[in-house]
Amino acid sequence: MPKLTMLTAYDFNTARALAEAGIDYILVGDSLAMVGLGYTDTKQVSLGEMLIATRAVRRGAPEAKVITDLPLKAASKKINVALKAAEQIIIAGANIVKVENAEKNTLRIINKMREERIEVMGHIGYTPQTFDKPILVKDREKLIEDARKLEEAGVMGIVLEMVPSEIAQEITEMLSIPTIGIGAGSATSGQVLVSDDMLGRYNCINPKFLRRYANQYGEMVSAFKEYIEDVKSGSFPNETESYNNGQMVASQPAYGA
Repeated sequence: MPKLTMLTAYDFNTARALAEAGIDYILVGDSLAMVGLGYTDTKQVSLGEMLIATRAVRRGAPEAKVITDLPLKAASKKINVALKAAEQIIIAGANIVKVENAEKNTLRIINKMREERIEVMGHIGYTPQTFDKPILVKDREKLIEDARKLEEAGVMGIVLEMVPSEIAQEITEMLSIPTIGIGAGSATSGQVLVSDDMLGRYNCINPKFLRRYANQYGEMVSAFKEYIEDVKSGSFPNETESYNNGQMVASQPAYGA
């Protein structure tokens, strides 16, 4: 069976490119906090910020399967508050809401969401919202137990983040739902990365599991330097890049800065 593919997007244009490339799932991840908004961790992103990103992604990829993270600021509240947040995420354009960990309150939230027919994706292992320590082989029993609980709660799949590969394989073989790995080896049902990481656009961290497919940050710096040089030298804009008297300005697509 072909592996499932997932990458993140937080904006219209990245979503367009992912849809055109044929990605299986677009994740509006709470990694938006660090990658897109400059926060120090994923805990700080708000529901409002996640909703703005979800709407932008849906506009860019109208037919895509979109998954949006339930941010900690909503997930850590009362069940009805979390449910309301999940409903807003669906209204904003997501097909599925992703929820981290399998603790008692999280399972209650998932059960409530499933009662309301909201599709849910689970997430265990390294869960940045609540647990930011390395996952070790000694954590095997809890990981397996958590995966079983999530499947019983009705999630449509589970992200396994930085789970030792042998445990990830065991969980994948045990479950009847797909697993999506990130730093969890190749035996999972599919893989996910942060698009800005794999594009080299966000280069503040370099985790072991990351494979970079481009160096967009370096390309941006070079392009910006070239633009600055052209403006200062007077070579930009040239005659063809300037409007002349009598031209039909309104007939050409444009927008203001």
